[in-house]
Amino acid sequence: MRDTAEATLPSLRVGDLYWKEDGPSQWSLGKLVNVDETTATLALVDEATGSLLPNEEHDVATSMLYPANPLHSHYADMTGMRYLHEAALVKNLYDRWMAVDRLTYTAMSNVLIAVNPLRVLGNPDKSSVVQNPLDKSPPHPYQVSESAYRQMRTVKKNQSIIISGESGSGKTETSKIILDYLTARSSLDANQSPETNQDDMEHALGDQLMETIPILESFGNAKTHRNHNSSRFGKYMRLQFTPMEKDVKNPLLRLTGASIDTYLLEKSRLVMPPEGERNFHVFYELLRSGDAALLESLKLVPNPYQEVKGDSVDDWMGTYRYLTLSGCVTADLVDDAANFQRLVGAFKKIGIDTNELVRVVAGLLHLGNITFEEEDTIQGMTATLHTSPEMDDAVSIAADLLGLDADDLLNVMLSRKISRQNSGGGTNRRATFQRQASVYIVKKDVRQASYSRDTIAKMIYEQVFGWLMRQCADALKYNTEEKDRLPYIGVLDIFGFEDFEPQNRNSFEQLLINYANETLQDMFNACILKAEQELYQTEHVFAPQNIGLAFAFGPDRFAGHVTRKLDELATEVHYEDNHECLALIAGRYDSIFSTIDTVCTLAGSSDKKLNEKLHAAFKSHPCFPLPHPKDAHHDFCIKHYAGTVHYRIDSFIDKNNNVTSLQFQDLIHGSSLRVLNDTVWTSKSVGSISHMFSLQMKGLATELQSTRCNFIRCIKPNAAMDATVFDRASVLSQLRCSGTVQACQVLQVGLPTRVAYQELLAVYAPLLPPAFIAKYSTNPRLFTQGLCRALDVPLDAIRFGETRLFFKAGKVDLLDKLLNATETLSADVLVATLNRYLVKKRWIAATTKVIVATTFEKMFLVSQQRHKALVIQCWWRQIQARKRIEAIRKQLRVSRLWSRMKDKVLVQAAFEGRVEEKMSLLNALLLNKNLKQDSKWLLQWLGPLQRSMYVQKLGKAACVTYLAKRAFLQLLERVRQKRASIALQSQVRRYLAAKEANALRKKLLAKKNWRRVRIAVTAGAKFIGLFRHVHLERLERENERLVEEMDGYKAGVVVAQAEAEAAKVGAAEAKAALAATKGKYEGTIDDLEAKLLEADVQIQRLDQENTDKDVHILEMKMEMKDLNDAIADAETTLEWTISKKDTTITSLQGELATVNAKLDALKATHALCESFETRYNEATSELEALQEEYDSAIMSLEAKLTAEHAAAATEHAAI
Repeated sequence: MRDTAEATLPSLRVGDLYWKEDGPSQWSLGKLVNVDETTATLALVDEATGSLLPNEEHDVATSMLYPANPLHSHYADMTGMRYLHEAALVKNLYDRWMAVDRLTYTAMSNVLIAVNPLRVLGNPDKSSVVQNPLDKSPPHPYQVSESAYRQMRTVKKNQSIIISGESGSGKTETSKIILDYLTARSSLDANQSPETNQDDMEHALGDQLMETIPILESFGNAKTHRNHNSSRFGKYMRLQFTPMEKDVKNPLLRLTGASIDTYLLEKSRLVMPPEGERNFHVFYELLRSGDAALLESLKLVPNPYQEVKGDSVDDWMGTYRYLTLSGCVTADLVDDAANFQRLVGAFKKIGIDTNELVRVVAGLLHLGNITFEEEDTIQGMTATLHTSPEMDDAVSIAADLLGLDADDLLNVMLSRKISRQNSGGGTNRRATFQRQASVYIVKKDVRQASYSRDTIAKMIYEQVFGWLMRQCADALKYNTEEKDRLPYIGVLDIFGFEDFEPQNRNSFEQLLINYANETLQDMFNACILKAEQELYQTEHVFAPQNIGLAFAFGPDRFAGHVTRKLDELATEVHYEDNHECLALIAGRYDSIFSTIDTVCTLAGSSDKKLNEKLHAAFKSHPCFPLPHPKDAHHDFCIKHYAGTVHYRIDSFIDKNNNVTSLQFQDLIHGSSLRVLNDTVWTSKSVGSISHMFSLQMKGLATELQSTRCNFIRCIKPNAAMDATVFDRASVLSQLRCSGTVQACQVLQVGLPTRVAYQELLAVYAPLLPPAFIAKYSTNPRLFTQGLCRALDVPLDAIRFGETRLFFKAGKVDLLDKLLNATETLSADVLVATLNRYLVKKRWIAATTKVIVATTFEKMFLVSQQRHKALVIQCWWRQIQARKRIEAIRKQLRVSRLWSRMKDKVLVQAAFEGRVEEKMSLLNALLLNKNLKQDSKWLLQWLGPLQRSMYVQKLGKAACVTYLAKRAFLQLLERVRQKRASIALQSQVRRYLAAKEANALRKKLLAKKNWRRVRIAVTAGAKFIGLFRHVHLERLERENERLVEEMDGYKAGVVVAQAEAEAAKVGAAEAKAALAATKGKYEGTIDDLEAKLLEADVQIQRLDQENTDKDVHILEMKMEMKDLNDAIADAETTLEWTISKKDTTITSLQGELATVNAKLDALKATHALCESFETRYNEATSELEALQEEYDSAIMSLEAKLTAEHAAAATEHAAI
C-alpha cells in the first residue's frame, strides 16, 4: 500500500489533517504543524472533537503520512472520497458503523461492504427501493438485489450476487435479506396486475425457499470461536424467473423455481469438533427440543446404557462422546429449543418426514458412544467391543435407529474384507487371514476400528445432508428443462479467506477454502475493472473532444499536452492478477492438487513424503515461498492475494482421500431407512477431495462468468461479537483478505477521484451572484471548464466526462483547488475571469465559424481548379498511353507468332524419324484433358499418326473379337464333349452300382436264410443234448434199481454170483464211462447254451418246426421205452449199448464241428456284405458330390463364357 500511496500523495500542507502509520494495522490522526523535505511534525488530534491532544507532537517521516478526509463526514460510496487508502477506508467504515442510526452498509463502485451490526436493524421499505433510481437509494442488500433484478430484465442477462466474508461477518443474514427481497420483488411492481393464482404460487415458493434456511442452518451450521451460527459449507442458490408477458421488451418476471448447490461440507466436525466449539446445531436442538416422549423413544434421555447423570437435558448431553469431545455444549446466543421447532415446521412445509431424520441423528449419537479395547490373541493385538453390557446396548440401539443389522455393523467396524488378489498389500501389521470363499477377513486394531466407526458416521451424515438438499430442490420446483432459457439470479454464500496463524494451524480445509477465494478474487478483479472501464466508456473520458481546453488561435500553454497524452490516457487500467497462484494450486499439470493426488496413489505414501515432494517441485515458484528451516519439515507456504499463509501438512493425505470402503457402502445401502438407502453408491470414487473441489470451483467460476456479478463483502467488526466495539485492525485485516484494499489500489491506477459538474456548481452557487450562476445552470460542464481555465489546472491531470470531472491518481489536491477557488481568487475576480472565458469562448466560436467558412470556400475554389487541371492532364496522358499500348501489342503479336513457328520447327526436327516417341507424345496429349491453346497444333501435326493408330485399333479389335468367338466355340464344343462323356460314365457307374447292389442283396438274403438254418440246427442239437441228458439220468436210476434187484437175487441165486459180480464190474465201468461222457456232454451243452442265447430272437420263427419235432420226440420217447426194456437185459446188452452211444457221440461231434465251420463262413460273408454296403453308400455319396460339382462347374463355365461373350460383343459394338 505504501508504494501506491507515495505515488498518489499530494504536496503536504501545514494545518491539514494526516494519518500517521504506527504499525501494519495501526493509524493515528494528526494535524501537520511543520514540514521539510524528509520529516514533518504532527500533532495528534482527537477524532471525536477534532481538537489537538496536549503534549502529543511527533516527528515522523513524510513517507509515513497519508492525507485525511474532513472529519465528521462519511461517504456512502467510498469512490467519492477525496483520499482513498487503508486508513481512509477504515475510518469511513468506523464513522458509519458508530453513527447513531448505525449505517452498516457502504458502497465502493459496484461492491457493497456490509459490516455486521451485531444487533437487529430494520430494513428500508422495499417499495421505495423499487420506485427510486438506484443512485438515489442508500447502500443496502435491497439495492444490490434491485440492481441485479433490473439488469436481468433490461439487459436480458443472468445475474449473480457473491457474498463472502469470514465466519461471523453476517453472510448468512445478508443472504436471508437478499432472498427475502427477491422472493417478493415481482409483487412490488407499480404496474402489476391484481393478485392471481400466480401470486399465490410465488408467495408459496418464496415461503418454501425461506423455510429451507432453517434446515440448512441446523444440519450445516455450528457454533465456532468466531461465530455462534457459522456456516460450515458453501451454498449457491439460483432463483429462477419466468416472463409473464410475451412480445414485450421488458416483461414482468415472476419467481417460479429455485435450486441449491452446496460445497465442502465440514464432515470432520461431526466426529472431531475443534476444542471450544460445538458440533452441528441439529444434535443440540434435538436434545433440547423439550419433547420427552420423542427423546425417550430415541433412547436419548434417559440413556438406557449410561448411569443416571441428573434430571436436566444438559446432564445427559455429557454422555454422548461426539458432543463432549470439544468441551462445549452450550451457546449463549443460540436458542436450541426454538430452533428445533422452526426446523420441524420447515420440514412440514417442505414435505419431509421428520421421524427418519431424528432417528438418524439419534443413531449417530449412539454410534459415537461405541468404544473398543485391545484383545491379545494368537492373531496379535486386535480390537474387540468393550466388554460391558452397556456397549452391547449402544451397538443394538445405534443399529436399530439407523435401520442396520447390529452384527453387520459390528463386523464392519472390527474387520475388513480384502479380495484374494489384494490380500498381500495394504498393511505392514502382522495379521491373521481367515479364508472365506474368495476374500480374506482381516481383523482391525483399536485405532482402525475407531476410524471405521467415525468414517461410517461421516458417510451417514453426508448422505443425510445430500438427501435433504435433494428434497429441498424437489420442493423448490426448479425447471431443469428450461434452465438455459429462463433467467435467474444466483446467490453465492461462501466462506471467506482463512488464516489461523499463529493461534491455530492451517490444514487441508483452509487450503481448499483459500483456493475458492482465489478463484472468486480473480473474478472480483476482472469484474471491478470491467465496471470501471464501462464507466469510462459511458462518460467518454477518452474521447478527443474531452482532452483539453486549448483555444483555436495563438500559442497556448495547454496545447502541447493534447497530442502527447492522448494515447497515454486512453490505455486500459492494468492490474496484477493471481493466475500464477491459481495455477500453482489447481493447475492441470504440476500443481499442488495434482501432486497430492499423485502421492496419494503411491505405495507407502505419507504426509512427510508429500511435503518433501511439494518443496522439491515448487521451490522456485514465485507463489511458493520457503518457510523457516525449522518449520520446513512439516510446513509449506503459499503466497495468496491476501498474504502468505503457512499450511501444516498433517493429515493432508487422509483428508484428501475420497475412497470409501465397499463394506461401508453396502452397510449403509442396506439400511431400512429411506433417507439412507436412497443413494446408488459407485464402486469407484470419482476422484480425490481436491480434484472434485477443483472441478466444482471451475464449474462455479464458469457459471458466474456467464452472469453479471454483484459483490457483497461482509466484515466482522470484532472477534468478541461485541455490539459496542469496532476493531480497526481486525476490520483492516478482513478488508485486505477480501481484496477490498487491492480494489482500491486498482481504482487509484486509473481515474479514482471524480466530482460531478453539478456538485461543483452547487459549491459556488452561494458564493457567486445568482445572475451569474443562472448562466451555467443548464450547462455545469461549461462552468467546470471555465473554472479549470481560471485556476490553470494542467490538462494531463484531468479528464472531462459527460457528467463528471475525473482526476488522475495523485491529483487530489487539484480537487481541493477547484473546491476552494475563492481562497486564491476573490468572487469578483473569479466572476470576471469566468465571464472573460465565456465571452472569449463565444467570440472564438463565432470567429471560428467565419474563418472556417472562408477557408472552406477558398479550399473549394482551389480544389475545383485542381480538378479541372487534373482532368486535362488525364485526357492527354490517356491518348499517349493508348498509342504506346497499341505499338506494344503489335510487337507482342509478332514476337508470339515468331516464337510459335520457331517452336514448331524445333519440335518437328526433334521428332523426325522417331515414330515410337511420336506415339508416346500423342498418348500423353490425348490423356491431357486441359491442353493449352499453344500446344494444340501438335495434335494437328500428329493427326495422320492418330488416324493410323485408330485403324490399327479397329483391326486389333476385330481380330480380338474373331479370336474370342472362335475360342468360345471351341470351349463350348469341349464342354459339350465333356458333358457327354460324364453322362456316359454316369450311366455305366449307375449300371455297375445297381449290379453290385443286386449281388449284395442276394448275398444278404442267403445270409439271412443260412442264419435261419444255423439257428434250426443249433436248436436241434441243443434239444438232442437235453434229451440225451435226460436219458442218461433215467439210465442211472434204472441201473440203481437193477443193482437193488441183483442184491435181492444174491441170496437166492448162488450159482449166478460170479456172473453177477462180473456184471457188477462191467456196470461200474459203464458208469464211469457214462460219467465221463456226461461231463463232456455238459461242456458241449454249456457252449451250445451260450450260442443259444444269441439265437433267442429267432426262436419264435422255429415254433412251427418245434411242433414237427414234437412228433419226433414222441417217437424218441417210444424208443426210450424200448431202451428201458432192453436195459432189463443189462447184463447181456450193456457193452453193446455203450459202444453204440460212443459211436453216436463221435458222429454228433463231427456234425457240430461242421455246423461251427459253416457258421464262421456265414459271419465272414456277413462282414463282407456290410463292407460292400458301406462302400456302396460311399460310392453313391461321392457320385452325388461329383454330380453337384460337375453341375456347378458347368454353370460357372457357362456364366464365364456368357460374360466373355457379352464383353466381346460390347467391344465389337464399340469398335
